[in-house]
Amino acid sequence: MKISRRKFVLSAVLLVPVSRLMAESVDFKRNYFQHGVASGDPLQDRVIIWTRISPINYADTALGWEVSTDPGFLNVVKKGRTEISAHSDYTVKVDVKGLKAGCTYYYRFSYQQMMSEIGETKTLPKELNGADFSMAVVSCNNWEDGYFNSFRFLAQKPEVDLVLHLGDYIYEYATGEYGNPASGRINEPKHEILTLQDYRTRYALYRTDQDLQALHAKKPFYLIWDDHELANDAYKNGAKNHQPNEGTWDVRKKAAIQAYLEWMPIRAKNATEVRRKFEIGDEIALYLMDERSSDRTRQMDNTNPGFNAEERQIIGESQYSWLANELKKSKATWKLIGNQVMFSGYAVAKGFKLPKYNDWWLGYPYERAKVLDLLEREKVGNAIFLTGDHHESFVLAVHQEDKFMEYTKSYRQRPLAWELLTPSITSKNADRRSESEIAAFEKMLHNKDINPHLVYGDIKSHGYFIATMNKKRMQIDYYFVDNLLTNVANEHKSASFILDAETFGITSN
Repeated sequence: MKISRRKFVLSAVLLVPVSRLMAESVDFKRNYFQHGVASGDPLQDRVIIWTRISPINYADTALGWEVSTDPGFLNVVKKGRTEISAHSDYTVKVDVKGLKAGCTYYYRFSYQQMMSEIGETKTLPKELNGADFSMAVVSCNNWEDGYFNSFRFLAQKPEVDLVLHLGDYIYEYATGEYGNPASGRINEPKHEILTLQDYRTRYALYRTDQDLQALHAKKPFYLIWDDHELANDAYKNGAKNHQPNEGTWDVRKKAAIQAYLEWMPIRAKNATEVRRKFEIGDEIALYLMDERSSDRTRQMDNTNPGFNAEERQIIGESQYSWLANELKKSKATWKLIGNQVMFSGYAVAKGFKLPKYNDWWLGYPYERAKVLDLLEREKVGNAIFLTGDHHESFVLAVHQEDKFMEYTKSYRQRPLAWELLTPSITSKNADRRSESEIAAFEKMLHNKDINPHLVYGDIKSHGYFIATMNKKRMQIDYYFVDNLLTNVANEHKSASFILDAETFGITSN
């Protein structure tokens, strides 16, 4: 079946970005690259490139790939062929090695005489040499809560070098269980995902989103999972959203991790390798954590016996030792901890409801105290927690405090660390409360008698922040969109802050 370019454009919501058109007409039966292209885990000399051959006709068992220094592919520097297989859901990841540091490259794939769209990626520089390096921080893009408009705006920012996704890339719920019906977006499959094929199908749905495809094609990603890539409030041996009638947790967890590793452009080949680091000279070190699948014990309320027990873990001894050793030996100006759940926390006044914190670091007080003691004892300089999960925007100073969940020290005092929380792309926050409720809660949050460590809090907006770093400072810019319910939206910069590398103090920009 052939269709004209005009009809194809009108049907684009079901297919792929218009930029992928290679001829005046497109044959649906030969549209092999329905899920776009992506790149990730860049190092100074290599990067992962990714695509998937859609299940139409697998006459060939391999596809070709090329990497060039120019978008016209006049100077192809690397190329090859790689096999496709049902064992990896026909996804393809190539670790392209032997590249030059700090360079932009273009890549594409070919299969049965059809070319994919052209992707753009970057290798890490060896050092900054006074230049800036910009990283966009995102999380929590729930399909049924709305359109991923922020990804479109982010793809259009040439100053952004890469994207850090902190988890909840997909959500596991059945249709109607978690989302906004006004968006009109329906999950596939419609039931809660439990099996390997379920998880694969849900990723395939998300990767039909044109704005997510556009961002993947334009920027390399670093990614870690949070709970919804598995199931809500996941821990090592179970999850809040896993019931006995849904099969064995270990089988479901294994399926979820396999699908994640297939569909994400990361170098990890197993769950253990999701914990990893990236470095740029003596300026930036990024540590990516696994706070879900490895050693986290079950969540517990602080009224339960054993809440403070040493046995209760969120990262476990192996991962703690790894992080501690890395932080102690690092000479990087900025030590960034890619972190799924809130570390610092905040207080609320009487009459306001505190969000349930037992899934945060606060729910694991023994290990949280170990990290604070490490930062203080070793005088770890310029540590920054980059945090997702919470769906809301916060800038918070991290201090040692005498009492659990009591905040007495001002952000104007030099903290042990800073925590920067990125809002959700679409997942619901306080956006469905009344304007008066939102205003009252945000005013309370900023009361310095309640939260002296809080610099900024926004509980209603959706978007992301960009961290732009050099040897002397880090600039944090929050960008929000004004609409999720259609793909028509505007973006604005809501807040901007400067962290000084020498004083570790913060100012509004």
